[in-house]
Amino acid sequence: MKYLFVPLLAMAGCEWSNPHSEAAHGRKLMGLQEKFDRFDYNGDGKLSRAEIEQGIEESGVTGVSEEELDAMMKHYDVNGDGHISRWESERAIDLPIPEHDS
Repeated sequence: MKYLFVPLLAMAGCEWSNPHSEAAHGRKLMGLQEKFDRFDYNGDGKLSRAEIEQGIEESGVTGVSEEELDAMMKHYDVNGDGHISRWESERAIDLPIPEHDS
């Protein structure tokens, strides 16, 4: 599976011995919040698909398909409003990344 959601993927890796410890969770949350704020270009506290696409492009990530973006939005947008809120992104830290068949 290719990169599905750069901010969440960036937080998925943990160099410490227990990636599920409370300390590791706190580090992942802090990093996610920084990346969320960086991608929230209009500062409204939620990420639109356009902001995610812009963030992916500016991060230099290539090869993310429209289908993968659709799958990501469907998986992380819990309330179905077309945006990923800070709560929705924080909730996803410990969730597995959804599989997508290319």
